[in-house]
Amino acid sequence: MADEGYQDRTEQPTPKRRAEAREKGQVARSRDLSASLVLLSGLALLAFWGSSMARECAFFLRNHLGNLKPGLLTPVHLPVLLLNCGLALGKLLAPLWVGLVTVAILANYLQGGWIFSPGRLAPDFTRIQLFGGLRRLLSGGSLVELGKSLAKVTLIGLVMYYFFKSRLLTLLPLTHQEVGQFLLRLKADSFQLSWRLVLMLLFLGLLDYLYQRYRFEKGLRMTKQEVKDEMRQVEGDPRVKARLRSLMRQLASRRMMAQVPSADVVVTNPTRFAVALRYDSATMIAPQVVAKGRGFVALKIIALAKEANVPLVENRELAQSLYRLVEVGETIPTSLYRAVAEVLAYIYGLRAAAGAAR
Repeated sequence: MADEGYQDRTEQPTPKRRAEAREKGQVARSRDLSASLVLLSGLALLAFWGSSMARECAFFLRNHLGNLKPGLLTPVHLPVLLLNCGLALGKLLAPLWVGLVTVAILANYLQGGWIFSPGRLAPDFTRIQLFGGLRRLLSGGSLVELGKSLAKVTLIGLVMYYFFKSRLLTLLPLTHQEVGQFLLRLKADSFQLSWRLVLMLLFLGLLDYLYQRYRFEKGLRMTKQEVKDEMRQVEGDPRVKARLRSLMRQLASRRMMAQVPSADVVVTNPTRFAVALRYDSATMIAPQVVAKGRGFVALKIIALAKEANVPLVENRELAQSLYRLVEVGETIPTSLYRAVAEVLAYIYGLRAAAGAAR
């Protein structure tokens, strides 16, 4: 059966899945609801304007057909007469036609919005299959449609039966009345029966819309694997992303380590943290962190500093503060100016003493 595939679809549809279904013209719609709304609007229009339409029709028949003479029904005059009749009837029925078309468009719009899907117009030859057609004919959806049709026929029959049963004794005496009275009574009873039938069809249409929406949402559900595949398509494979992040970290680490030899001093903690500082009074407003790290990275920074003869200064609190507060490439905050200035003054003093000794 067609519904067996729904058993593994336990995940709610993603926005991408909904968008793809909408592009294909797949939305929750009920034809029964649209048809019942059109019938309801047509009946309402006839109830409000039916009498005036009947009077205009009678006026047209009297003026155009009542004065016809046998000599006027010639092949030359007949096309003109038919054209005049068509224009008059079109003008008479135009409000009804416009109203019904408007309601039909609105009924479909309210259920699914505006959808333009050219793919729905393309022929699908895969559906022309004998066994596929038999399978669809015996599917759960076809059985539901059959049940809905039988329910509508049964309910319509019951409504008509009880309606005529309650009015049978009052309708029989009308056969002895004038034609005008009989037609008026028949018109009133016809409208009452029509209202009952249309409202009943509207109720069934609402139920059908709820069923179609449930079936549509159920059909959009996804398996866990489909959700994972879609996530890979949208965001990329997690393994590839992790590999890219690892490569980016490696490149950033190499660029950072390349800046250590140009530093003025490396503040350590002594081995857990290491922060390399550089300061150029001509181009910088404050010392800049060119490299930092902890653990293995800190030991590597210290080793590179020793190879490049960059001074090492052990200051536990300053090293921790610099590591926590300042990112690589940023200047130190004003709260650390004093502590860093003391370190740099100490380094500059050592360099000056070394230069004097030479």
